Amino acid sequence: MSLGKDLASIRKELGLSLEEVQSSIKIPLLTLKSIENDSIFDSTEHNNIYIRSFIRSYARALKLNDEDIVKALDDIEAGIYQNDLINADEDRKSIEAEQRKPKEETPFSLDNVSPPEIQHAPIQSKPDVESVNWADLGKTFALKEQASKNWFLFIIVFFIVALLVLGFYYRQEIVGLFDFSEPQISEPITNTFPTPLAEESETPDSLVNEVIPPDQEEVIQPPQPIENRNQLLTRSITSLDSVLTVSVYAAFEKLEPVRVTSDLNGRTNPFWMEQGEAYNFDFNDTLLVRGQYSRMLLLFNGHVINNPAQQFYDPNFDSILLTRSIFNDPKYLEPAPSEFPYEVGPPDSLVYRIGY
Repeated sequence: MSLGKDLASIRKELGLSLEEVQSSIKIPLLTLKSIENDSIFDSTEHNNIYIRSFIRSYARALKLNDEDIVKALDDIEAGIYQNDLINADEDRKSIEAEQRKPKEETPFSLDNVSPPEIQHAPIQSKPDVESVNWADLGKTFALKEQASKNWFLFIIVFFIVALLVLGFYYRQEIVGLFDFSEPQISEPITNTFPTPLAEESETPDSLVNEVIPPDQEEVIQPPQPIENRNQLLTRSITSLDSVLTVSVYAAFEKLEPVRVTSDLNGRTNPFWMEQGEAYNFDFNDTLLVRGQYSRMLLLFNGHVINNPAQQFYDPNFDSILLTRSIFNDPKYLEPAPSEFPYEVGPPDSLVYRIGY
């Protein structure tokens, strides 16, 4: 029994194409195809957590019940899946159709309706001028006026305290409202890159990416200055390594902070980066990056990853989701251009923030 074929059958019944599903949930088309042909379960590029997340996102795009898809995934892992997803979808449709049927209304009849009993209020004598206690009446008005003033003062104090609390938590954003300066980003330079660096140029050892064994703790190296800012130091590669490295570059303003999660340890760490700094991060199959996207550039092997927030943002993780499959593109294996494609220039310093 095939979970992928069941999902494909439901998708076709809804009249949706794979491209429409991909546009809705931003999961690569190859991944969606691997879900429908069940090859994703044999994939070595993604661990079980990401496989389940991709399939649940796909199922939600088909308006399927999340509990049903979780049960189906559990049954797949246990080897007992028997087209339960199709059956659950048909049961749901039957229940919805039953609920849409108009209910039979009982005809209204006045035969058994009796008029309500009318209770008359007791007659009260009208007060005259002599019967009114003017002293008590004055005290009542004074108390009501004082109570109104107290409530008014309470509301004013409450709003002042609320504004102070909000101002404290959002002080950075409030300051940013009065900063009218915008970072000037030039268009990427095309067809004007000079000749790549000669082979005799040497890369300083302090800037070469090192792969640190996973049993070691976090290693923090001091920032290393880049002598020639027109040259982003990289190495020429012919294929992807088992451990990949992406650089987060605070190109246009400082990052306060940027949060990075690598599948090598599963932890989310915040990093405060000054403008001009670049941090290297290792990962195996998946790297999550969350922060002020308009202030940063992401680089792989010296190449700028174009529009990552538009291309690779995943709402399930509220982050940019970078996977190994992205960097199978041959352009990322080529040597980086010797001229940085943005006016802001390459990083002032490069920090190998975490090695695994």
